[in-house]
Amino acid sequence: MALSFFSGGGSASNAKYFDIRLNDDYIVFRGSEHESASAHLKGTLVLCLSEPLAIKHLRLQLTGMSRVCWHLPSSSTAGGRKSWRERVFYDKTWRFRDPGKGKTEILAAGNYEYPFDVVLEGSMPESVEGLSETWVMYRFKAEIGRKYAKDIVARKPLRIIRTLDPSALELSHAMSVDNIWPNKIEYSISTPTKAVVFGTSIQVDFKLIPLLKGLRIGQITSQLMESHDLTLNPEDPDSIRNTYKTTRTIITDEHELEDDSLEIIDEAAEGYQFTRFLDMPQTLTRCLQDTDTKGIKIRHKMKFRIQLHNPDGHISELRATLPVSIYISPHIAIDENNNIRDSAPQSARRTVDEAANQAPPLYGEHTFDQLYSEVDPNGYRTPGPGSGGPGTPFGPLSRNISTENLASMNALTNTDISASALHHRLTNLNANRPSPNEATSRESPTESHPNSRQLNVHFSDYFGSASGSPSHSPASPELSRRPSDEVDHEAISSGMATPFHPQYAEVETLSRVPSYSTAVRAAVGPCDSNLPGYESVMASSLPTTPVLQSPQQAYLRSGRTSGRTSGISTPVTPLEVNRSSYFHSHNNNADDEARRLRLVQARARA
Repeated sequence: MALSFFSGGGSASNAKYFDIRLNDDYIVFRGSEHESASAHLKGTLVLCLSEPLAIKHLRLQLTGMSRVCWHLPSSSTAGGRKSWRERVFYDKTWRFRDPGKGKTEILAAGNYEYPFDVVLEGSMPESVEGLSETWVMYRFKAEIGRKYAKDIVARKPLRIIRTLDPSALELSHAMSVDNIWPNKIEYSISTPTKAVVFGTSIQVDFKLIPLLKGLRIGQITSQLMESHDLTLNPEDPDSIRNTYKTTRTIITDEHELEDDSLEIIDEAAEGYQFTRFLDMPQTLTRCLQDTDTKGIKIRHKMKFRIQLHNPDGHISELRATLPVSIYISPHIAIDENNNIRDSAPQSARRTVDEAANQAPPLYGEHTFDQLYSEVDPNGYRTPGPGSGGPGTPFGPLSRNISTENLASMNALTNTDISASALHHRLTNLNANRPSPNEATSRESPTESHPNSRQLNVHFSDYFGSASGSPSHSPASPELSRRPSDEVDHEAISSGMATPFHPQYAEVETLSRVPSYSTAVRAAVGPCDSNLPGYESVMASSLPTTPVLQSPQQAYLRSGRTSGRTSGISTPVTPLEVNRSSYFHSHNNNADDEARRLRLVQARARA
């Protein structure tokens, strides 16, 4: 709260303005004390002086205090007894000006701002305010100490809210109680969720099916009950704790059914099915949130009583109980008097909707959401141009050299990407794709290698023509994984193709995969069924012994002449020739096998 006046010595003429400004009106912890994250509190201490001011110190203090108190009711013999306990559990001080003990400092006229910040642990207790003498609260106190006049003080409250985490089960699980009273009634009472936002309304669904002919349902009473467990020494064991328990009624709703409201339920039986809304108070003085901190434990439950008028005239009563959890939503603004600032029913309905939208939206409900051209797609598309690599699903860095012009995907960030334009381009996709005959007519000779079969790609524009994309490319009817050497590798982005070097030719060939539309047009011949079997291959690799033929005469002419034997041929048998050639070839095979064995052993040792 800003300073409105000061007491003593004309101080109001010196300090025109003295206030504590917080960046956030309140601190929000999501989850219990054991799971919530820390919060960063920031603010500024503002001081405006119209003339110089002598001060002893200028400091700011944040204090967290708890108080538990109750009054025992008075009796005829003795009066009421009061039990209470107060303690400080948090203290933080900022000293902006401190000349020293017994010294003063003169601040010149002007405007001063002193920023401050602190990290609040997620385990800190939440604010509990609304009861007259029991509370947990945080207060800022800014003080300007003066030597010959009263100190100038400014105070400001701080509210810490502990709300439910969006993944809490209380926000998604319905609470219900259903059973059958034999020969009386079948009933089901439920609430959509266990958790209820403070200041809104509680929805209760009833389903009542009489099982006794002539049974009439009378008044239906619904109540929201709040229980208080106050403990002076919560750190002590349960056996020695000093605890006081009390209960109060927050809401009472009474309703009577009309005779003509009987309807068919679940196509099986006649009964009553209806819904009641119980509006909650708009102030914390009449209803607190669920909490358990510093000896203050608050819980809520719904109690139901249903009167049953039997045919014989006596009245029975059906009783049921449902637990509920009330929490403060950070979307609700609460003033310093613990009242909701905007108490209109529309505000309560909006708060409930915001709490329901905390969970992630369902994909099926947003499949046909329209993208607008004026929205910057950066950050909404993953991956986008410039961020893709060889493994990205699309983008200019794709390795697929196919009939789709993947480079034209750059148009997504440069042109209109509205739903109508996308639908138009998808409709014209098949019309712009060339047929196999057209691809054949676009052949052109290549000069890269006489023995290589080239795949020259014709790029059909998928999302429209992109700037810098080629208007045409030669094509060949033969499908090959080897690209043409005429491709300008410098014009291809990094990651689109492996650097073209001779040692990478095989890797580059294996890495190029045609698109699905290209692969389905490929003419693959039937598999050759005349391949050799395993047995035949193994049999052919084994050495075979030559077949011996019948002896025949052969004449070997000697190359040397000596005396009388010159020019005379010596007859030999073919068996002698075959034997010599067999042993010679056998020795050669053995030498080859030995060399191969030594080579394999050397490779294994390396």
